[in-house]
Amino acid sequence: MSIDFRTRCCMALLLGSVLCLPSTYSYAGKLLKWVDDNGQVRYGDQIPPQYAKKKLETLSDQGIVVETKEAAKTPEQLAEEKRQQALIKEKERIRIEKARRDSILLDTFTNEDEMVMTRDGKIEAIEAVIRVTNKRTEKNKQRLADLKLRAANLERSGKPVPKKLLKSINDMRKQIQSNNRYVANRLVEQQRIRDRFEADIHRFRELKAAQAKLMSE
Repeated sequence: MSIDFRTRCCMALLLGSVLCLPSTYSYAGKLLKWVDDNGQVRYGDQIPPQYAKKKLETLSDQGIVVETKEAAKTPEQLAEEKRQQALIKEKERIRIEKARRDSILLDTFTNEDEMVMTRDGKIEAIEAVIRVTNKRTEKNKQRLADLKLRAANLERSGKPVPKKLLKSINDMRKQIQSNNRYVANRLVEQQRIRDRFEADIHRFRELKAAQAKLMSE
């Protein structure tokens, strides 16, 4: 019986498809790959429950990794990740704050002389307050000396020192101590102003130099 041309073509294609089939059986399901507690690589279509949180790879029929599930992070890893995120956040906050200060610096001053005048003005304002406080302290010291003399005279005469006088002496001592602490704090504030303006002037020079460089390019 003769076979027409179309039939012969179909038979040839069918035969070719059969010959191209693989000679070994392929996995019908997924092939999983993991490492056990002894460091040994294991394979299977199901992973034991105790390794569910470990790194898991899914392989194709040809043994190629087609999907990877990373191991669950340990508490230590999570803590370190949180620490690193906090560091990144803090660096960004510092960068934004520095940019804000730079902007304020350039908007507030046009040259270094203005900055020096502003610094000296702030320092002198504090110095004036210190002078007033020191004068008040000298007066308080004189009053304290008078109160102590009154108390001493009473004691020498054999008379008791009134509680009111003792309280006045104690209050005056506290006031003098308070004034001294106030002056000490103001001196610290003056030094902070000097340090801040020294840093600001240095930064101002850098910013102006960067602006000049951009304009010359």
